Amino acid sequence: MDRNSIEWKLESEWLKDVLKEIQKQLDKNKELKEKIKTDAIETQKELWEGTGSVSIINGIDQIVDFMQFINFMKIQKRSHESTRRFQEKYERMLLSAYFGRIDFIESGEEKVEKYYIGISNLINDDLDFFIYDWRAPISSMFYDWEIGEANYKCPDGIIDGQLTLKRQYKINNSEIEYMFDSNLKIDDEVLQGILSKSTDSRMKTIVTTIQREQNKVIRNEEHKNLIVQGPAGSGKTSVALHRIAYLLYKHRETITPENIVIFSPNEIFNDYISNVLPELGEDNMYQTTFKEYMHRALGNELIKEDYCEMMEYILDSKEEASYQDRINNIKYKSTVEFTDILKHYVTYLEKIDRNFTDIIFRDNLIVSSEELEELFFEEYIRLPLKRRLKKLKERILFLIEPYKKQRIKEAAEELENSGSYLDKMEIMRDSIAIVREEMKEIYNEINRITEFDLLDIYKKLFEKLEYFSTGLSIEHCEEKIEKIKKYTLENLEAQRLNYEDQPPLLYLKIALGDILKASEIKYVIIDEAQDYTPLQYEIFHKLFESASMTILGDLNQSINAFMNVGDYNNISHIFPQSSTCIINLSKSYRSTMEITEFSRKLLNNEIADECVLRSGDKPLLIGFSDEEAIEGRLLEDIKKYKGKGYKSIGIITRTIKEANKVYSFLKEHIQVKAIMKDDDEYVSDTLVIPSYLAKGLEFDVVLIYNAGSGNYCREEERLLLYTACTRALHVLCVYYTGGCTPLLKGI
Repeated sequence: MDRNSIEWKLESEWLKDVLKEIQKQLDKNKELKEKIKTDAIETQKELWEGTGSVSIINGIDQIVDFMQFINFMKIQKRSHESTRRFQEKYERMLLSAYFGRIDFIESGEEKVEKYYIGISNLINDDLDFFIYDWRAPISSMFYDWEIGEANYKCPDGIIDGQLTLKRQYKINNSEIEYMFDSNLKIDDEVLQGILSKSTDSRMKTIVTTIQREQNKVIRNEEHKNLIVQGPAGSGKTSVALHRIAYLLYKHRETITPENIVIFSPNEIFNDYISNVLPELGEDNMYQTTFKEYMHRALGNELIKEDYCEMMEYILDSKEEASYQDRINNIKYKSTVEFTDILKHYVTYLEKIDRNFTDIIFRDNLIVSSEELEELFFEEYIRLPLKRRLKKLKERILFLIEPYKKQRIKEAAEELENSGSYLDKMEIMRDSIAIVREEMKEIYNEINRITEFDLLDIYKKLFEKLEYFSTGLSIEHCEEKIEKIKKYTLENLEAQRLNYEDQPPLLYLKIALGDILKASEIKYVIIDEAQDYTPLQYEIFHKLFESASMTILGDLNQSINAFMNVGDYNNISHIFPQSSTCIINLSKSYRSTMEITEFSRKLLNNEIADECVLRSGDKPLLIGFSDEEAIEGRLLEDIKKYKGKGYKSIGIITRTIKEANKVYSFLKEHIQVKAIMKDDDEYVSDTLVIPSYLAKGLEFDVVLIYNAGSGNYCREEERLLLYTACTRALHVLCVYYTGGCTPLLKGI
């Protein structure tokens, strides 16, 4: 739009009015914040001067006064925090007040109303709306409709009408840089401009460019569970985070960030996405990884392999004699069949005869075996096993306590009558010791019948694996089952816990009542859904059975060929059709058309998904005589692309071992960083990273280190290489030594 046009001048005048209102509210907020701060200082002064040192000696009134002060100070703290957040909001709005406008005439009305759309609402003292939050019901039309008939859903129902104008703005530092009217989709000028830029150290909001299919996911509240499948670069994670922001806005009275948890693939990714919600004016929800939660829950008694160690073994140990045994072990424990075995085993444990015996002390029957069976199998039947056993133990100890006290009293009298004691404390100490020794066998028996040893329970499963497999559809031959049993038991005896054994242990721990369910969590986001097994979804369901779940993934990006969901049908019984919606995102926004086309040729299946029509250089596929030659070319290309202004360059190796080698070379010549563990901090720079830690991230330039036939040589690594290639936004170079990987044959 021409800057000299009347419309531009009118819009500039409106922006001035908006900025004036923002500044007015900001100044008022600063005054309130300063007053709260002053009042808080005065309150603290009154507390220490008026109340003084708190002691029960000074009477209950003083303690009541003290607690009133403390509660008042908590209120002041919350008020101060609220004004801080408002200040941040106004300061953001001063820089960029809004990004869109729609003109809408409601059916039956004559007047067209203007609606400016931004990150937050702006309402003046007369309750006039200057700006509508992008999450407000009416704002959905900006994302969902073009000029013409349109509608939006609000608490009163569906509002129909006509959209007569849709305008987009780029406002920077309180100035309109450009604006244009659009009958086209948002991905044209604005999105193209954003995608053509260099990526940053943190994921950014997509609030100005949310697409209709993405908006459908963000605002969906009709279904308890959403499964979102989308190709690389379709914005799945961004959509999830904007969905969280929407839910926090829509249900502010009942939902806080503490009620939401997101499971990310690793800590690197948690760090990468940490700015999105704050940019949208919301506090971050609880971010974790499945590995972090699992390791914390299982404790530190055993040597636990982590996910990276398992991936390194899979990728770099295929020459070892026991390699195939380990792979079969991983595959078997990731199947639906093994999940069913665990369920069958839990039922067995809850029904098995516990060999209860009569509890007798000094010829007194404390509780009979029949009574114990009745308590365990009838009265406590609704409790899971661990809690049932705990309840039973508490009951026995309660019943035995009077007999114990009586016996201590008798022993004390005996010691006192012996004439060997003068000190009553000494008599009591020794009488307790005597009774403790007399009751030693009883306590041992109580411990035996109420014992809960998780590792022993898991071992017993494998000792009788054939029994618990009976009646199930066995896809593994007896010889393989026997090898899996032997392999598992040998590791458990050596106090080693392979990664694939940790989810089964965690499942048993939850199913048997050794972990409380997280009832305070109302929404769960699971990212990179393809890399979780059916058993892990059973764990999510048990932990958060009352929560709504949003599950986002791409089956084509399964980085571990042996441990993944396989197909969403494998978890359909957990998320029934009546309460679950599967949404397919069909467009990729990350890479250029050339990179997208190159990457998709790696897949065996045809991909019909669209991509943004953004053109760039064709990916390079270059062979070298040896790895030293690749390293030299890496150095040249890093300097070249840095010189072209690209901010982030990802050198993606197959393994950590390779990453260490490349990093050791490069750091002697240029500034470079490396990620070698899944809890390293993400930085947007020249970065060396192994393939399986790069998922979810994106780089301006991706340089694939050695995709030779000696490296990516197996069909199981096809999707890992595909995932690595799809990290590139603008430039992709694939280097190899010897022959090129057969996975790239024909490209």
